[in-house]
Amino acid sequence: MMEVDVATPSKTLQVVAQALTGISIETRFVKGSSGFLKGVRIVGGALHIAPDCAVSDVLHESGHLACIPGRYRRRANDDLDDIGREMLDDIDRLGIEPDSALYRAIIQCSDSEATAWAWAFGRHLGLAPEVIIEDQQYPDDDGKGTGAEVRRALSVGRYIGVHGLAHAGFCSTNRFGRLPVYPNLAFWTQEN
Repeated sequence: MMEVDVATPSKTLQVVAQALTGISIETRFVKGSSGFLKGVRIVGGALHIAPDCAVSDVLHESGHLACIPGRYRRRANDDLDDIGREMLDDIDRLGIEPDSALYRAIIQCSDSEATAWAWAFGRHLGLAPEVIIEDQQYPDDDGKGTGAEVRRALSVGRYIGVHGLAHAGFCSTNRFGRLPVYPNLAFWTQEN
């Protein structure tokens, strides 16, 4: 039996990290990194990834960074509560209008949008659905993973985060919109 060196990221994890860097989400492999999700931590708008981190967790956390408007991304850290409050405070402080692209971007960067973004990016990279979202993820009230159900909903565009991405300008939810239909996205990072 071959032993795996956990100091060396899997080929898939390396491909994902390289692709994220290619869309301006900075990634670094940092042994022992851990944050809100085991093995990955958001630090100053960058992902610090443990070499043995689950690809699904990296995709999800990168989804958060991708959905945060560019002007705030570098200030994003850990569980994102502080940057979330700052963005919401700015809506009032700066008088950001509800019809503006920035308002929609701020409102549409929650966990469900991160999940929908992760699915779209993972499919774009050609990853297997079970790698993008693992079965044991998204536990219900009894602690049972609902990952398979989340994958099914995303695969047919019937997950709430898909609508959030559409409202934030990433995509359309049907062929009648002017933007690509989910899971295809018009852009990978929110730059408002």
